[in-house]
Amino acid sequence: MNSLAFTDGLLFLIAAAAAAIPRLPLAFRIGSTLLAVTAGLGVLRFSELLPLPTLHSFFSTFSASSAFLLIAVSTTWTGSVGATQAKYVSILLIVSGAVGFVMVDLFELALFGQILAVLCVLQIIVYAVRHRLLSPLLGAATLELGFILFATGQRVSNLLQPGDFLHVLTATGLALLMWYHWHSSRTRSLV
Repeated sequence: MNSLAFTDGLLFLIAAAAAAIPRLPLAFRIGSTLLAVTAGLGVLRFSELLPLPTLHSFFSTFSASSAFLLIAVSTTWTGSVGATQAKYVSILLIVSGAVGFVMVDLFELALFGQILAVLCVLQIIVYAVRHRLLSPLLGAATLELGFILFATGQRVSNLLQPGDFLHVLTATGLALLMWYHWHSSRTRSLV
């Protein structure tokens, strides 16, 4: 079993926890669910218990196109219908996923999902800076750092591969964003 299985397992646990907390915005939970499914398939693939590389690749593309968009919408427009109502969250999920697959498969823009994910996380950074919110700023910066280290192929000798950085930093960033949503929802419920 390689390190990718362990780091994907960590991401699975954090994302599944975020998906299971009903107090968080619906779009955040759906985005976290996509990340949890992708990470769970990654654990199966990289541990070689049930290698499903095609299915893992499918959900990786889907997550890059949709999960980070839903997380950005739920963070920057917390009270919007796109963040809270199932009908509109579903529309965002389906349309962003379809556009992602069209761009990747039809137009052969393999990096479309990653570029969209980077732009969505940049939106969270801009929002956090404008509103002076530390937790979302740190969470989004951690996500961006994970994207950068993965894209540049950074590794630590034989211990950590580029995907490990992506998994660990995505889990950390997601945990910080989850903490922000948890505390902001408590504040809204007290008012």
